[in-house]
Amino acid sequence: MQARDHEPAASVTPITPLASTAPGRFAGQSLVEELLRQHSDRPVRSRLARTLGASPLDANELSWLRAAQAEMIVGEILGRLPEGYSVYHSLPIRNTAFWVDHLAVGPGGIFSINSKTHWDRDLTGSLRSIPINNHAMPYLRDARFESAQITALLAAVMPAAAVVEPVIVLVNPHKILLNRKPNAVTVIDSPRLRRWIVARPRTFNPEQQAAVTALIDDPATWHAAATPLVPAQLHARFTALEQQVAAARTRRTTFMVLAAAAAATVLAVVTSPLIVAAVEYLAVR
Repeated sequence: MQARDHEPAASVTPITPLASTAPGRFAGQSLVEELLRQHSDRPVRSRLARTLGASPLDANELSWLRAAQAEMIVGEILGRLPEGYSVYHSLPIRNTAFWVDHLAVGPGGIFSINSKTHWDRDLTGSLRSIPINNHAMPYLRDARFESAQITALLAAVMPAAAVVEPVIVLVNPHKILLNRKPNAVTVIDSPRLRRWIVARPRTFNPEQQAAVTALIDDPATWHAAATPLVPAQLHARFTALEQQVAAARTRRTTFMVLAAAAAATVLAVVTSPLIVAAVEYLAVR
């Protein structure tokens, strides 16, 4: 679970015929802000480092970049929800240090969605935690906490029996193997997310959904924090950083291929006379 303070969506977005996204916040924006904050303290790469393909990001920054990419993938999926849904991203929960990766509101209820990236890995886990690289990650506990916080924030306009449903979305995992189905938390892979949300049974009537959406649109519902750059500038800087990382990876791969080819050439030059001498010796005998 991320722990940073960020700016809320500040405009009012009524329920529209198409899925809507709160203006001013894009998917992954909170992570992008933190990545750029960390990266601003790093010294500029030397010309030699750039030539050799040294990454502009350290290992920690790369993990933030991958997490932001995962949120953007999930955000794009949520943006394809059918009519009657509203979608919000990077909403900071008031009075806590947590933010909501994505919040989707529709006839089937409210879904607090956490994006997690585990590229091409089998994922196994239990009811209490999900182990990643031999570390037990409290994703399930955090998702339940986040859901409870948002339910409390929206309680004034929600039916008494309604709760925000916590969802953990794993972006393109190879396989999900949980020992048992987690209590109160849905763990799902990204390709199935849209279909799962749309299939949920109706929870709200139009009036209840409109009231919930209006409260989510109210900036006072969320914890506000200053944003150093407008979203378009943040996204542009993030895209430029992605391109630098990709270019560095290409350079490293090129140098590795060239180094392997050079090593093979040297080995051939060194061993060739020995092979010829061995063949001549055997031919004489």
